[in-house]
Parts: sequence; C-alpha cells; structure tokens
Amino acid sequence: MNAKAASRANAPGPRQCLALLSSLAIFLVSANFVTLHAASSGGFASVTIKDQTKDDIIVTTAKVFTADGYRSGRSGSGQMVFEKEASRGTTLARDGIAATQSGARTIIRVYAEVIPLQDGEHRLQCKAFMVTGGSDAFFQDEVPLAKARKGPYQSLLKKVQKQLK
Repeated sequence: MNAKAASRANAPGPRQCLALLSSLAIFLVSANFVTLHAASSGGFASVTIKDQTKDDIIVTTAKVFTADGYRSGRSGSGQMVFEKEASRGTTLARDGIAATQSGARTIIRVYAEVIPLQDGEHRLQCKAFMVTGGSDAFFQDEVPLAKARKGPYQSLLKKVQKQLK
C-alpha cells in the first residue's frame, strides 16, 4: 500500500464527519441556550429591590461598593462601573513574575446595572471581570469570572438590598 492509499484509509468517513458536525451543533445550541437563560434571569449576580427609586438604588450601590474598597468609575443611565486592585497573588498568577515585579496590577472590574421590572420593582445585577494589561484600555484584557465565583458580588448586592429595606 502506498502512502496516498494509507492516508485515505485513516481519513474519517462521511458518517464520522456527520456525527462530529452534529455533536458540534448540539454543543453550540446548548451553550447559546445557557447564555440566553443566564442573561434573562439576571446573569452573574442579582437581587430584586421593591419600592425604591432607581436613583436611590444607584446611590446605595455606590456606597456599598465604595465601603468594600472599590472605586466608582464611569456610569450611564442605571449603569455603574466599580474597580479595585486584585491581590498580589492574583496579579502574579495572571500577569507573571516579570510583570508583577515591574508594577503590573490586575484589576477587578464590576459592571452593575439597575433594570426596571413591573410593579415598582427593580433588578440590581452585576458581572465581574479580571482585567489585565495595564491602565490603557486598548491593551486591557477583560476575562469574565465564572458564575461559581459570584459569592462575594452576590453578598454586596444583598447588602444593597438590605440597606434599602
């Protein structure tokens, strides 16, 4: 058997290709379903707040995050951004020894948003990211935190909810 015939013998057949494509399609559809479901239910971390104005929720959220060491960043209509430096260990793990020794700092960035619901309710939700790459937004790399790491952010949102009761 020559080399050309041997390579054809090892190549996947049409059934194997179809099975692979079907598996890929199922994976992509299920991944999209999970993403859509998470977005519609508040995503990463969220709480529902009753009988408060959007402005009161924004002010209280800023106070709670600031008390936890975050700096307030830019904000839009009902949207807030909070940042604080991650631990030195996190910076070392994300940026490496050389960058850490030269002063690189990983940042935790939290995007929070107030979403109006029905009957005077609002959903306060947030998503958290690890940000590397320095202070220049062009070079920054935002990596979303896994939903399994939502605990500290859910706690902050619950503090906001408790203060507004």
